[in-house]
Amino acid sequence: MSIRIGRINAEMQKSITSTIAGGRVKDPRVEGMISVTKVDCAADLKTAKVFVTSLGGDIMRTVEGLNSSSGLIKRQLASDLKNIRTVPDLTFFADMTAETGGRIDAILDELKGE
Repeated sequence: MSIRIGRINAEMQKSITSTIAGGRVKDPRVEGMISVTKVDCAADLKTAKVFVTSLGGDIMRTVEGLNSSSGLIKRQLASDLKNIRTVPDLTFFADMTAETGGRIDAILDELKGE
């Protein structure tokens, strides 16, 4: 990944986080405290994968709501990011690393007890 793509990913992550936290997304499926954990933009800036976690809500419903609201979030990105010519299409995914890590820790603790 180039330095430019890394900077764009970081700026997109900040902008998407502020858009969601600011209450601009009105979809009722988007509930709970949502964190954008990672943005992975393609090298050609046509698509971007956005990974999110949710506390206090169903993550799969939240991802569906965010994917249906991606146009609104993309418009907000266009106004926030003036340094890129085209804003990538956004696709939201559930980031399950915390849950996976918790399961691995539980298995390791169980093995230690034996």
